[in-house]
Order: sequence, then structure tokens, then C-alpha cells
Amino acid sequence: MENEIGKKLKEFRSEIGVTQKEMAKHLGCTEIMVSRYELGVSQISIPQLIKISKVLKKPVTAFFENVKDSTNSTSKNTNFKNAFVFDLDDTLVDARQFCGETIARVITSHDPSVSFDLVCQLHDNIKGQTIEDLYKHILKEIDLKADVPELLKQDNVIQQKNINRLQLFEGVVEMLEFLKSSGKKLYICTNRKKDLMNKVLEANNIYGYFDEVVSCIDAGFKKPNPYSLLELMNRSGLDSKEFIYFGDSEVDSQFAQNAGIDHIIFDQYLNNKNLFKKLVNMFLEKQINGN
Repeated sequence: MENEIGKKLKEFRSEIGVTQKEMAKHLGCTEIMVSRYELGVSQISIPQLIKISKVLKKPVTAFFENVKDSTNSTSKNTNFKNAFVFDLDDTLVDARQFCGETIARVITSHDPSVSFDLVCQLHDNIKGQTIEDLYKHILKEIDLKADVPELLKQDNVIQQKNINRLQLFEGVVEMLEFLKSSGKKLYICTNRKKDLMNKVLEANNIYGYFDEVVSCIDAGFKKPNPYSLLELMNRSGLDSKEFIYFGDSEVDSQFAQNAGIDHIIFDQYLNNKNLFKKLVNMFLEKQINGN
């Protein structure tokens, strides 16, 4: 496969008159490395292939056209994934510590006798719940009565003022760029309220990658109720087999199962927060092309 992709690189480069030296400058590598790419001696990473596709003004998928996979040459797999749906917090965005500290700030401002660290610890042990359910659960654990709607207002103010603390995990942009340049549909379907979700996406400059972002909470059907995901799928016009959901909790798993689509559940924090960087070069290429 590397040899065939290398031939495509040489063909497309020659078509528009880009020299190996010029290509090397764009890629930040040596002429020799470009030559090795074209000969199929060195494998082109997905981030490099994205750069190449931009220089040559070709979609990433053009490099895979008519390329045969020797491990699958006798059979055709039609299980293509054309629609990628993501949870947001702790899946694309590193939110666990910030959200836990925010809840602790709100609760301890209501009752200073409560241990800040205990609230953070209780938060870290819960996955997939809405912010309202998180507050209710933690208040019950520490046996504290409080006006939850008022606490949520305080929480919202803190998050609005500190939205830049919600940063992307390593490799997210590269993954979204690869998927988008491959002609895939990208969506977010999560329990976070849409006003804050949009601010997080805009602050991280990734809003434009998504065809649609959906708040299950705003729709009135929190996960794992599949209503919002099913409605999204219906609007897309794609078959359910073309969808795959990425999340980080058992709630996300139930959500995808209830909607009848494939899903992958993972923990960024057990993977040095760089799981998507690994996926870009290992898993996604095969998953996208149905291998």
C-alpha cells in the first residue's frame, strides 16, 4: 500500500510541477525523505498526508483510490463509516479537572465546611452524567441540602468566564482534519448545554469541522435516551451502519446501543491524553475504509 500511495504522490506532484525540494520544504523534511515516500520505502503518516493533500490540492481519499489492501484483496467489506459522532467532555476536550474544581468551588462557596478535595474526588468517580445529576449525586454523598438550580447558575458563570481552560486533547485537530478531508460527516451529540458547547468549540477553533452539534439536554432527552441521536441520524439521510459513536463512559455506550449504531468507548486519562494522536495513525484509516 505504501508503494501505491507513493506513486500517487509522485503522479500528483508532477501534474502541477512541484519539485521534491519544494515538497520537502512544505513538509518540513528532506528531499531524500520525499523520495523515500514516493518509492514506498518510508510510510507517510496521516498528518503528513494531510499536508501533502493541501499542497497538491487533492483530497486525502485520492491517494487511496484503486489501492488494494493485500490483507483483504479477495473480499470486499462494505461496512464503511461515513458519519462520526462524538461526545465532547473527556472525549474531545480535557474537562475532568476543570469541571470537578468548578463544582467544588460552587459547593464550598455554599458551605465552606465541605472539603474541596472530597468534592473533586467524588466528581472524578462519576462518568457520563449531566451537570445537574452530578450536583445532585455529590450533594447526596456529602449529605448537604442546597438549591441545585442556583448552584447550576453559579457553575455556568464560572465556566463562561474560564472557557479557555477547556482544551482539546492532543491529536483531535489532526483527526478531525483527516476525517473531514476524507469526505466524512462529523457530528457532536452530548449532554452539555448548547450555549456552552458552542463556546468551547469556538474557543478551540473546531466548530467549523462539524456538520451539526446537538445538545441532548436542550432537546429534553438526556443520554442514554437515544432520541437526539436517532433524530440526527434521520436528518443525515445516511444508513445507521454508516454511523459510529465515540464516547468515554458506560452512559455513552448505552446511548449508542439504544440508537443501534457501532461505538467505541475509551478513557483519555488512561492513555496519556493522546489517544486520538495514536488513532490517527493506527485505527481510523482502517475503520474509515471498512477494513
